[in-house]
Amino acid sequence: MTATSINSQRTLARNPIPPYALPGEECIAYNKIHWQLNRDRVILLVHDMQNYWVDLFVDASPLLRNVETLVGAFRDARLPVVFCRGERARSRFERGLGLTVWGDGLNAAHVSDHDCQIVATLAPRADEYIVHKPRHSAFFDTELEPTLRKMHRDQVVICGVFAHHGVMVSCMDGYMRNYQMTMVADALGDYSEAEQRMALQWVAQMCGSVSTTQRVVNALR
Repeated sequence: MTATSINSQRTLARNPIPPYALPGEECIAYNKIHWQLNRDRVILLVHDMQNYWVDLFVDASPLLRNVETLVGAFRDARLPVVFCRGERARSRFERGLGLTVWGDGLNAAHVSDHDCQIVATLAPRADEYIVHKPRHSAFFDTELEPTLRKMHRDQVVICGVFAHHGVMVSCMDGYMRNYQMTMVADALGDYSEAEQRMALQWVAQMCGSVSTTQRVVNALR
């Protein structure tokens, strides 16, 4: 086994994520700008809420509760809900540098089809969109942007995991495509509170805004 493959395995290996207090209303102070959500322009993007990732949390219930609240609010308002999920690479070549940095990921032998599914309490409905993504960003090499264009929507409220990985990268990618990106502070999960707050602060200062579950629900009303 090469040094590179050993390091990749160590990088991929994560301990169970202990509970921490989810960021909340205090994060509004991070904002340089706050997008005013418009029912005619907004969608909800549920990022990587797959069993494999959610099961890393010792107690995922606070995260799940807030994501479920957002999904329910968008469904009640008859507004679009889009789910994105990481997919198994069709080959090691397709995995690209991800193989070096993160190892086999969802292609690892121990990962089951069930692991790759979105958690049951958030199961997408038949009329909702599922975006299959090969990289961190929900926009990169996916149908997300064409789907948003067809719907004539340019505001994306994003929740899910992990805040300082795919969610943060998706926010920057969306910003560069002229989408107004909003991270929901208390409907995100990460390896730690510090990493989650870093992502919130970075996005709020660089490419988007930060809100809370209750603020988003109120805006839809």
